[in-house]
Amino acid sequence: MRIIEFIDPQSSIATAYAGWLLARMGATVTRLGGHDQPLAADNPESLTQHVLEAGKNHTPWPSSTAAFEAILAACDALLLASPRQLVKVGHTPASLLARLPRLVIAVATTFGLDGPYAQYAGSGLDAQALSGVASALGEPQRAPLSLPPGVVEHEGGVMLAAATLLALEVRDRCGSGRIVDIALADILASYVGGNCRFYIHHGLRWHRSGRRASGSGGAYPFVILPCKDGEVCVFGRTPEEWSRLVRVMGNPAWASDPRYQDLRAMGQQYAEESDALIRPWLAERSKAELETIALANNLILSPIRDFKEVLVTGQFAARKFFYSGEVAGQDLRLPGLPFHVSTSRGETAADIAAELLSGAGSAPPSPPPSPSRETPARPLAGLRVIDFGWVWSAPWVSAMLGELGAEVIKVEHAPRPDNLRLAGRVVRDGRKVEGPSKEMSPMFHQVNHGKLGITLNMKEPRAVELAKQLVALGDVVIENMSPGTMARSGLDYEDLKAVNPRVVMLAMSALGQFGPLANMRAYAPNMSSVAGMEALVGYRGEAPIGALNFALGDPNASAHALLAVLAALRRARLTGAGCYIDVSQIEALLSALRPYVIDSQLHGRQTPTLGNGHPAYAPHGIYPAAEPDAWLTLSIANEGEWQALVQLAAGASWSHDAHYATNATRLAYRDALDAELARWTAPQARDVLVARLRAVGLAATPVLGIAEQWTDPHYAARGIKHRVTIPVYGEEDLFAAPWRFSDFAPRIDTCGPATGQHNEQVLGGLLGLSQHEIDALRASGVVA
Repeated sequence: MRIIEFIDPQSSIATAYAGWLLARMGATVTRLGGHDQPLAADNPESLTQHVLEAGKNHTPWPSSTAAFEAILAACDALLLASPRQLVKVGHTPASLLARLPRLVIAVATTFGLDGPYAQYAGSGLDAQALSGVASALGEPQRAPLSLPPGVVEHEGGVMLAAATLLALEVRDRCGSGRIVDIALADILASYVGGNCRFYIHHGLRWHRSGRRASGSGGAYPFVILPCKDGEVCVFGRTPEEWSRLVRVMGNPAWASDPRYQDLRAMGQQYAEESDALIRPWLAERSKAELETIALANNLILSPIRDFKEVLVTGQFAARKFFYSGEVAGQDLRLPGLPFHVSTSRGETAADIAAELLSGAGSAPPSPPPSPSRETPARPLAGLRVIDFGWVWSAPWVSAMLGELGAEVIKVEHAPRPDNLRLAGRVVRDGRKVEGPSKEMSPMFHQVNHGKLGITLNMKEPRAVELAKQLVALGDVVIENMSPGTMARSGLDYEDLKAVNPRVVMLAMSALGQFGPLANMRAYAPNMSSVAGMEALVGYRGEAPIGALNFALGDPNASAHALLAVLAALRRARLTGAGCYIDVSQIEALLSALRPYVIDSQLHGRQTPTLGNGHPAYAPHGIYPAAEPDAWLTLSIANEGEWQALVQLAAGASWSHDAHYATNATRLAYRDALDAELARWTAPQARDVLVARLRAVGLAATPVLGIAEQWTDPHYAARGIKHRVTIPVYGEEDLFAAPWRFSDFAPRIDTCGPATGQHNEQVLGGLLGLSQHEIDALRASGVVA
């Protein structure tokens, strides 16, 4: 596989990370061109761009358009940060594809190649504003907060890499290349489409709530609280999890009061009162002590780690996650691939992740595709996925494969179904929807749409036999249970490989299948605490607030896992051999935090909270507008943009202040400048001001709440939302995978399955059981 990465001053972390991922998995990646930007040691994004050059070739800019085309003619894919990069060679993506019809042209931008905002300037900050992410981070009466610069761009990179692999698979089957169109705003909106449903469909707001998720996410606890030497994230969803914490605390007298056994009331009505009960116990213990207690007692409790603590974590050393690389003359530990790939499941199994894409270009051609596989509209038609996943991370991987044509069979156990079915009463337009809530949960349907659903009790040997028969007819197996659960059920990779040597098995867990911390229990907020992300999100110069409303760990892990699955399927097609993929969700999150892993080592300190600022230029922030709780982004990346802003705001005192004459002085006086800008923006109508700023070429975007995001014309024009009908609940919009291609797009046709809805179709139609056999299995508790 031969990839060209186009390098110039418009290059972004997204394209660099996409190229790095593909190179790390064995593709030959060449950086074409170059720029004279020096390494900026104070800019984590610049440092990251430098680090992401590892493993790539480099060739100077060709002497002519013909030479440029000749280089691309010998390659499989071109990675771009902007369609404007092709202007210098007289091309657009469409015209280049017309000249080189087998080429895959993959572009990652803020708003995409088309749609109402395609022509506007933007960055990761703008993507967070348009998607609704920013509206949910921060304190209720203060400005919205954003994730640190570079994090969102990493999300763009992994999605760009995965979409590129899919486009190449379609090219290999159909013979034609295509344009891959990735928008950062679409990616975050698809993440928000999962996040917000924990709240808005159960009667809660999805809005800024400080160090607590809105309404505690429905049940107590879901909060960051102080301990003896720092802070910890305390989390729980079930009475059993709360009981374990209470027991470890010594079963205090208050715990027998029914008031403190109703987790929904505690979380939604008197969370601060509940905090006061556990604060004294936490205050007596250090982060290290609490982590030890949590591991020993299966608690969902994690310290808010800084990167010094992250880097010395024994689990990452055991998995060899960090590799050594030189940055600015220093030898640093850098994040590697967040997954191991092997031909057997075991702690000492050789990792072949670096070989997944190697040799693909010289492999013998595959057999002619069947007619169904020649249709780009359903490029994965004929692929079958057996999905043992639950909650979010693993089920979303299979849902995205299903949107592209794969048949996905979701396996549950009815007495203990997917937790998303158990989120509680479903609310619509402020009223409870009467009916079976476990079949209506919109979040369940968001990540399980289009699937066939069956029920099997894996404690029964006959159910295990049936599961193996399904795997024998499948291509991919997906699970995200605690490490070892599948093996204990008789469905270890070795067992499945014995019935299907071509099968690709994906296992997703918090910290990987093996190592000293492999059995740590964690949900998304605990993962981001352990990875160091929560320590980065906060108002400038203040203690961290965290990002509990935005569970980045799950969809980020899904994106990285999907990339690995697509690469492994390509290898299986070319070699006939499957493999085992062991994804660490916390390592995947650390991959997106690469700028701050680097920055903390290079400068020997924890990267401070920046609010909405940028380490390399100012202004870069979120500012108030005239309407209640109305905000907009504004960022200036160069002196030309600053002059455009000055002319637009002619007469404002700050516009001719010498302190703000250069980027260096604006950085030095950024707090004063932000205050001046806030006074300037506050009296102005949000959308009018955004339009004025965009008209002069500046990056500015309204910060949308979830209601506005739901109806914004960008997402309708981009086709990222698809309407389905959920039984009893009614019509609902679901977010598809955030990929667009020039001749096809992901598609959602139906909602998710009811519990066991397709038992007869799968067990009878696919496995050949008679109705009598199915009825007998149901009566004996096997099909249950």
